[in-house]
Amino acid sequence: MKKLVALVVVSGLFLTTFAQESMEKVMEKRGREMHRVLGLTSKDEWKKFVRENYSQSLIDKPMRAQIAEGKSDTETEGKAADNLEGKAMMFERLHEDFGGSKIISIKSEGEILKMVLENDQGLTGTFQLKFDKSKPYLIAGLGIEVGN
Repeated sequence: MKKLVALVVVSGLFLTTFAQESMEKVMEKRGREMHRVLGLTSKDEWKKFVRENYSQSLIDKPMRAQIAEGKSDTETEGKAADNLEGKAMMFERLHEDFGGSKIISIKSEGEILKMVLENDQGLTGTFQLKFDKSKPYLIAGLGIEVGN
């Protein structure tokens, strides 16, 4: 009986570890796919990525961008009806800066994936993607910090 209990406990630990690895692999795959799509110029491909990889709650959330330039901050927010279009516009802006970039690092901690990109001019962007904790592990939040 003790051997059976020990076997069940070990199996449970293995399955938990395997599930965690699967989540990490999916997160990294989605992050790398986002980088690939940033290199494309097709608005339809950007929208397709959003539809296939963002959670519905993130798609439904209006776009907000906080742009810091010098000593002033500007905050903009889109209309709810323009959510998908707003996200495509975000991809367009990101494409301008990071379309030909390379991935410097990519690592996950829990449900957060941090991906650092660098373009040819040395501009870096740290993308922080928050994922749903359950399958299919869609992107539930996104933050981007750009600096040299």
